[in-house]
Amino acid sequence: MELSPIGLVRSHIRSRSDMPVQGVDAEIEVFPEYAAALEGIEENSHLILICWLHEADRGVLRAVARKVSDDLPEKGVFSLRSPARPNPLSVSVVRLRGVREGRFLELANVDLIDGTPAIDLKPYQTGWDCVFSATGHDRTEKIRKMGPGEYREGLIREAVNYHGELCPGAAVAVRIAEAATRIFRCDLSTPQVSVALGPDPCIADALIGITGARPGNRRLGCSSEDCYVFTGPGGEAVFRIRTVPASVDAILASSEASLFDCEVRR
Repeated sequence: MELSPIGLVRSHIRSRSDMPVQGVDAEIEVFPEYAAALEGIEENSHLILICWLHEADRGVLRAVARKVSDDLPEKGVFSLRSPARPNPLSVSVVRLRGVREGRFLELANVDLIDGTPAIDLKPYQTGWDCVFSATGHDRTEKIRKMGPGEYREGLIREAVNYHGELCPGAAVAVRIAEAATRIFRCDLSTPQVSVALGPDPCIADALIGITGARPGNRRLGCSSEDCYVFTGPGGEAVFRIRTVPASVDAILASSEASLFDCEVRR
């Protein structure tokens, strides 16, 4: 088996310990001999990026998700996204922002340090690659150990991945999800949590992306009132929107009380 890099990651992050969980904006410098292979790539909004984690420990079989917390339970590396593994390949979906000078790919959500060898690029296709009905482990314990900023970044990414942009409605949905997580003290994507959606399509889209609720798993419904209702362990939380500021930054910085009223029914 022989692999030859097709390019290198160019990033301002040079140490694995400094890499945020959600990644950063970065570039892939594709080597000149592979530039012709990029023809048509700009037609795609997202790419599958495959890289070789050249600094990873290849002798590790069990690890902890230390990016979140050192005291999470240890698991086998095949059930984690840890860089340490027998064959340290990184497979990630990144947003393509543009192509510079014919061979520099400007990307978002890149969680790779500067100088990482790129092995391959493929177009991300929603019909084949997106499995919205997929389920995974309960993230409740991991969420409890996250800092508020880190958890918010995760919610934003889930909302944007489904809705397509971080608009004011999606930002309000993120704030609602933060409050609902605090109330129910659990992962909002678990089967025990369902949601009934109100009239705003952007808020509704983003909450679907965050919770994974859909009619097929009987976790998604429509509210008969102008509100958004979460039902979870021990009761329900009813959110009524008060105002939606025009600025996403203003929404993320505002108090919850200025954005919505919340009634908790046990």
